[in-house]
Amino acid sequence: MEAGAVHRGRRPSVLLLHSAEFGGAAELSWEFNMDALAAHYHVMAPDHLGFGRTDKIFDFNGQFNRRIDHIRRFIEVMCLGPVHVMGSSMSGGLCLTVAARQDPDWPLRSVTCCSGGGDAPNNEARKTLNTYDGTREHLRKIIEVMFVDQSWAKNEAYLDRRLELANLPGAWEATAAARFKAPFRDGSGDRRERDSIDYSQIKVPTLVFAGRHDTLREPGYTDGFVANIPDCELHVFEKAGHMGNIECADEFNTRVLKFLARVDG
Repeated sequence: MEAGAVHRGRRPSVLLLHSAEFGGAAELSWEFNMDALAAHYHVMAPDHLGFGRTDKIFDFNGQFNRRIDHIRRFIEVMCLGPVHVMGSSMSGGLCLTVAARQDPDWPLRSVTCCSGGGDAPNNEARKTLNTYDGTREHLRKIIEVMFVDQSWAKNEAYLDRRLELANLPGAWEATAAARFKAPFRDGSGDRRERDSIDYSQIKVPTLVFAGRHDTLREPGYTDGFVANIPDCELHVFEKAGHMGNIECADEFNTRVLKFLARVDG
């Protein structure tokens, strides 16, 4: 997905990275934010490998870094230069991980993390999210977990769109593969890195969004890392769960544009 005019040399592009639930894709994560951002910026929203309409590829030797490399190459090929990168859920944590590395893999101007970072509890809500069985009713339960406003789960047309992407050939396998763990392995290096991010090493301005009613995160989870980021702002959606940029799109758009205006001076 692409929108907005290119402002070469005057304004960085915005790169939007989607969440990673079954059926996750750029067109669903960012459909209510693209136009507002594109009124001021050049905006691109690619799909991660295995999601949306990309090739259904999973790298069992290191999918985490494979995703990072895929986005790095996307930035290079599209000649985006320094980018304001925004990530939802899994991609939010991905953006923070990259930004905290001694030599970030992407040319970053700023980071916006929505419902990512910190610890993710293995609770009933997350089990619902992770055990999708391909049925319409299970996908409805996933939407119920992600949203506070249950009208999203009752919207059959919206459910149809998510169902189509979740059940594309290879989509379930590519998403489910991230949950496969060999019984004789004690975690991977990727997992250890994500669990021990040194947030104090993030050198770019950062904006963190959290939903007050996010059942996929512990209450107050942002307290454990936001204060450690040198230049960080926190915004809490009072009426949202895990998908704040969708449920509270106008609030997200207004707040993030204010943040970008500060960063770009």
